[in-house]
Amino acid sequence: MTKIAVSGKGGVGKTTFSALLAYILTENGQQVYAIDADPSPTLAETLGFPAQTAAQIRPIIEMKELIAERTGAKPGEYGSYFKLNPRVDDIPAQFSATYRNIRLLEMGAVKGAGKGCACPENAMLKALTSHLLLQEQETVILDMVAGAEHLGRGTAQAVDAMVIVVERGSRSLKTARTILAMAADLGITNMWIVGNKIRNPEDQDFIANALPQVKIAGWLPFSNRVIDAERSGLSVYDADPEFVAQGRKIVGVILSNGGSIWKT
Repeated sequence: MTKIAVSGKGGVGKTTFSALLAYILTENGQQVYAIDADPSPTLAETLGFPAQTAAQIRPIIEMKELIAERTGAKPGEYGSYFKLNPRVDDIPAQFSATYRNIRLLEMGAVKGAGKGCACPENAMLKALTSHLLLQEQETVILDMVAGAEHLGRGTAQAVDAMVIVVERGSRSLKTARTILAMAADLGITNMWIVGNKIRNPEDQDFIANALPQVKIAGWLPFSNRVIDAERSGLSVYDADPEFVAQGRKIVGVILSNGGSIWKT
């Protein structure tokens, strides 16, 4: 089993890479949980989930009755007493949807890197993240908001790799540096950069020179086919064979220190 967190500035292709990563890992027979932890969830569409299947998924943060039942306090009751470690082991299977051997679960937004607010809903999400990373026996891909908000110091150590997706642009690179600092503070040591929307070698050099201290796993080409697929709600995995081939190389690099993902 593999646990990978994917982050990056909005719009750089973070969710695109998360979807690609999930499909590539299923190629080798791994059972994958794709976790959409972005406050504006789009992973279902990027994975190509049928609309009827995607409609079955509801962010955990919006399940007020479930949160109240498990934590002992109603969401939004700041300062009230509630369980810090509510039961969550049944939630992934019960509230996820499955398509092409990928199970998708939507989390919702959480506040504060490794801290969070003192409220029942954040206690629920932190407990669920801990379960997924520390106890879940399946491979987990965590598509995060631009940061490390869903990770605490304990759960961060269970992450096999933190992947930060960037494109050529000052705001993207600035966000990447912030994420790198946050992840380092949480104790994540295996961090990688994936360059996306690459048009030429100059784009690669620009990113590499801007982030000289970070390992670069590889480059994903700019692809009109991928853009069209995402606009149409089709899977990026089916959109562009060259894009997928580059993704396979990147995944191999990221996981090379932890053993090959490919069958021998």
